[in-house]
Amino acid sequence: MLDPETGLEIGDPNKLPFAEYTHENERLQENVEKRLRFGTASASGIRQIFDNTYGDEETDYVDGTGTEITDAAKVHVATIADRFVELLKKQIEDSQLTVLVAIDSRHTGPAIADIMIRILVFHGVNVRYTFITPITEVAVYSREVSDGFVYISSSHNPRGYNGLKLGLNDGRLLPRRLATSFIEDYQARLRDPENTVHIIHKANAADPVAVRKIYDNISNYRKESRHVYATFSDQIVTGLKDPEQVAERKQLLKKEIQRRDIWLGIDPNGGARQDKEYMESWGFHVLAINQRPRLDMVHELAPVPSACEQAREALIKAQQEGKNIIAFLVFDTDGDRKNLVISDGEGGALIPGVQMIFVLDVLCSLLDARIQNTGSRKLGVVVNGPTCSIMEQLACCMDFAVKRVEVGEANVGTGGEILHAQGVCVPIMGEGSNGSVFTLELMVREPLHTVRTLVNFITRPELTKTLLSVLNQADKYDDWHSLERVDGLLMNIIESLPPSVTTDFFTDEGIRRGGSGVARDSFKSDFDAYFESQIWPEIAEELRESFHGEPMAEFVNYEGENELRGKGNRDSGTGGYKVEFYIKTQENEKKHVGWLWFRPSGTERGVVRRGVSISHWETTLEAAEVVKRVHKYIDDILSNALDAVEIDDR
Repeated sequence: MLDPETGLEIGDPNKLPFAEYTHENERLQENVEKRLRFGTASASGIRQIFDNTYGDEETDYVDGTGTEITDAAKVHVATIADRFVELLKKQIEDSQLTVLVAIDSRHTGPAIADIMIRILVFHGVNVRYTFITPITEVAVYSREVSDGFVYISSSHNPRGYNGLKLGLNDGRLLPRRLATSFIEDYQARLRDPENTVHIIHKANAADPVAVRKIYDNISNYRKESRHVYATFSDQIVTGLKDPEQVAERKQLLKKEIQRRDIWLGIDPNGGARQDKEYMESWGFHVLAINQRPRLDMVHELAPVPSACEQAREALIKAQQEGKNIIAFLVFDTDGDRKNLVISDGEGGALIPGVQMIFVLDVLCSLLDARIQNTGSRKLGVVVNGPTCSIMEQLACCMDFAVKRVEVGEANVGTGGEILHAQGVCVPIMGEGSNGSVFTLELMVREPLHTVRTLVNFITRPELTKTLLSVLNQADKYDDWHSLERVDGLLMNIIESLPPSVTTDFFTDEGIRRGGSGVARDSFKSDFDAYFESQIWPEIAEELRESFHGEPMAEFVNYEGENELRGKGNRDSGTGGYKVEFYIKTQENEKKHVGWLWFRPSGTERGVVRRGVSISHWETTLEAAEVVKRVHKYIDDILSNALDAVEIDDR
């Protein structure tokens, strides 16, 4: 069967997934157990190479164009589906479960979904399948219609990988406590040969008529899903909930955008997002490239700077053609991460980086909350450990709280709930290290928050003027919102902020690849002493000369939503490792100026993410040069230190 919208194959309801299996096939069980070493499994999702390019031989690379998966991979998927039904039955009292299933545009998505759906059908679950759909839409739609969801994707992992993200009826991924026990359970089942026999029977026994009906209903469910998501998206951009107020506000903002005749670019890179029509509903002219799901995967799947080159070239060309284009959005495959290319206001284009786009998103929300007057409640933001250090500089200027937690949506979300319970107003939170933003209402990365940022900064000059005022740069404003100058608005805002340089964690700059050497808890303990004796004297001297004050360093370890300060202050030994830098000025003020940070990746084997962030409290050209020089100096020191030892990524 083919999907009428994309022309891509959905699957064959009448084809048995294990047509040639015999119970005497011991090799299959060997391969099933061998696959337990593949990829990763964590609260962020289950990821590995499922396709049959190399059979069940462990590999970290395939070209990503295979559409079939191995029998051992099918057993993995089917076992996960089987255990997920069991988990839902424990969580949901309703005897008739409904599960939403969707995929991103990776080649093996339909094959994995076919196995998943057959197990759900075997258990009598009502399945809503929307085929290729962004994860953000799945999260919103699932809250309305299902008891849980299965999303087939491996996020930013390289081509050839795929995976599964599982969630309940709140639109969020499984909380860590459930995810950990779930992973232990399904992996234990995979080691049992009897499980393989039973799971094959269940997959083959699924009613093909029921499977066909699910496939036939894709278009209907997809249409309904998009309507629900568009309604929710309007609430995000307007910041309102009442339907009449949302419609009225949208119409006013739309007129302002149309009056300025603004273009916006989008590049889904053959991924799951289809935003052209929605962006046009806001009054933008939309320039779209690489729109066809899967067929137009023409650059890296993660929206790293190099993946934004086509968008940058398209933006420059659009300006040459006389289009008043302000920005180009570049999305990842499952549609929850984005990068941004912006006009420099002079016919060129640049890529500020996901950390800076995150800063703009945070500023937009905080400035709006400040103007709307939240009463006596203090404003606060929750970010992960490697979010850029400019957050502390801005917090000092704008008087808001910053809570840092371990990487991961679940940790940030829990941190937001903690701040909220303490009486702090948390209008936005996220992970600056990957540019993701979300709110307490839906704790899933949502790139349309950046559309809100664009719409609000373009149509509401008071946001920019308020920002410049709190930064003591009110006299810098020069009709930035006029028809003639609006294309350089974002660049002007960025150049007004405190200077800051942070490692891009999704480029080679922020990645260190290595084998399995010293265990990470032992390494951290050793690194404390190594830092103090071998690294800190050099860094301290550089900070003293560059920032004209007495340098200070503080050890920090992130575990879940907890920030553990002090040398050796650790519980589990997992999580991100950080050393923060401060300057004690002549006025006896303690000013935050940056950090170094590293952590073994939880989603990619053999990868350690590492980096440095340096910021300045002064907004001068001299301060900007200091930041660049100090960042490079400390980054080189960190690289040399990590090269001296291998960190076990397990």
